[in-house]
Amino acid sequence: MQQLDRARAFLRGIRMVPVSWLSLSRGRRLLVVTLSYVLGIAGLWILFPLVHNGATMFLPIACACWLFYYRGLLVSLVLNGIAFQLSYYLLLRGMLPDQAFIEGGIIGFGTSLGLGLVVCWLRTAVELVHAAHQRAHAAEQERLLALEAERRATLAYEHQCKVNEIKEQFLLNVSHELRTPLAVLGGFLELLKDYFDQLAPEARTDLLNQAFESHQDLVSLVNRVLESITVSQELPPARREAVSIRQVVEDVLAHFDPRDIASYTFQLQIDEHIQVRADTQFLRQVLRNLFSNIFKYVPPHTEVSIEASQSTPSSPVYLSVQDRGPGIPPEEITLLFEKFVRLKRDLAGPMRGTGLGLYICKRLVEAMGGRIWVESSGRPGEGSRFCLTLPPLPASYPLATTVGSEEAEA
Repeated sequence: MQQLDRARAFLRGIRMVPVSWLSLSRGRRLLVVTLSYVLGIAGLWILFPLVHNGATMFLPIACACWLFYYRGLLVSLVLNGIAFQLSYYLLLRGMLPDQAFIEGGIIGFGTSLGLGLVVCWLRTAVELVHAAHQRAHAAEQERLLALEAERRATLAYEHQCKVNEIKEQFLLNVSHELRTPLAVLGGFLELLKDYFDQLAPEARTDLLNQAFESHQDLVSLVNRVLESITVSQELPPARREAVSIRQVVEDVLAHFDPRDIASYTFQLQIDEHIQVRADTQFLRQVLRNLFSNIFKYVPPHTEVSIEASQSTPSSPVYLSVQDRGPGIPPEEITLLFEKFVRLKRDLAGPMRGTGLGLYICKRLVEAMGGRIWVESSGRPGEGSRFCLTLPPLPASYPLATTVGSEEAEA
């Protein structure tokens, strides 16, 4: 099959030789015409004594007309006449009667003129086809440029829509988060203003404490929002070290409230030998964010499955956290790892948040050279599976033995 394709390509290249001549420089075209005259005259001298035919002189006529158009026709007719006369006097005289030479010369001149006109017409047709092809190519290029511009405009519009949606999500999120502490703070202050003299000292102290707690909530929320603005720029480079997946998971779970842990059934399917080359602190932060979301949004008394696998020692480590919660609507998955994004159903719920946890997870995982995504059908009870990959531990790398405590990390 390859040989057949090569043969077709070779034959096509031979067919395209006359067309490729049209792009030659003037000097090279003159050289081609000169060589055609050498071949024509040599053929005339060699073949005429045998066949009494001077058709080889049609070759320079065709070359000159093809390369120089009608000017080539006029010049080649004159040169052919001169070449024929010289050949007649120097070699061919006496081979045929003079009358036959005269008749042959007249017929040859007429045939050469007709051949030259045909070649010139063919050259005109080729140029018209080439011009039409160029126009079609230019039109196709313009169409492709228009499609590319349209595609870019569409992408820019979609990006702008995405940005606007994120902004709307952020405004809804922040307004929702600010509303509760502001309302509580305002209520307490209003009570103190209207009934300060009527309240007992203990009641005043209690109201002030609650107002102070609401103030602290507001300060904490504002600080988290401000920190998130520069989280990507201030993210320190990841430290690449040997990390035992199971040890990190167990260590992170051990630092949560035991009552939260007891409310769920955690299934750890992680072999002790599975290790990655990652940043321990980054990985802990990612797992803390994922587990915190489980405690916030997944109903208690359900199962949480944590799995880790590695197909080969040189392949990335796959880590997943599967819950049995309400799931994530498919149309909201694409925005889930963006800044300030929370699910629409959570905005009206009692759980508070800034929509930054998963965004930070994405930044930390990518800083370690991995990837994070979520799989969910959006159907209640089927839950969500948060998946991430981490770089494998090289064979020559020293193995991890222990995982430092939170105090050491700090």
